[in-house]
Amino acid sequence: MKDNYLIIFLLIIAILFRGSIFNLLNNVSSYLISKDESLEVKVLNDKINRLYNEYNSLLDFKNNINIKEDYIITNVLKNNYGFGNLIIPDGDFNLNNEVINEEGLVGIISKKNNKTAEIKKTYDTNLIVKINNETGKIYSKDEDLNLIIKDVSNYNNISINDEVFSISGNYIGKVIKIQYDILDNYLTVRTIDFNNLTYVAVIKDGAW
Repeated sequence: MKDNYLIIFLLIIAILFRGSIFNLLNNVSSYLISKDESLEVKVLNDKINRLYNEYNSLLDFKNNINIKEDYIITNVLKNNYGFGNLIIPDGDFNLNNEVINEEGLVGIISKKNNKTAEIKKTYDTNLIVKINNETGKIYSKDEDLNLIIKDVSNYNNISINDEVFSISGNYIGKVIKIQYDILDNYLTVRTIDFNNLTYVAVIKDGAW
């Protein structure tokens, strides 16, 4: 019985103050909608800022590379620094196309998958390289990821800090050590930093 009285009392209150209750509900609804719109605007602004930063980063990359050949700029999807291949979106390029960034040669296209392609890093490529008027071949890397280059003649004019290029003319690095003897004959070359690669350029006619 008491419950019935309570229900009747609440109905009377609702009828008497229906205008105030309606205004209160309307204000709460407007507040929630306003909050939702503010959140949506913030998300949209964050997205715009991110796209703007990406555009500037891409523009800086394009301005900092200096090659005459036809090339395609793409982003790096996966970069296991020091381990495995780099992964990029598949595009209009071929196996063995050379890949560079602002600093120099990154590697070559080694595999094309369904929607992605793989870049074998420079130290795993066995590329023929040029040092001044001499040639050599990339054989391996040391523990610091410097290139080990062999098949270089003992009779040459190679010196420390001489620059090393691919046959296509892309910069690879500088000579930091020269080892000439009967048992082991090689050059050590400090190459580019493979960490934090965001964009690379695939040179379309840079196959070897």
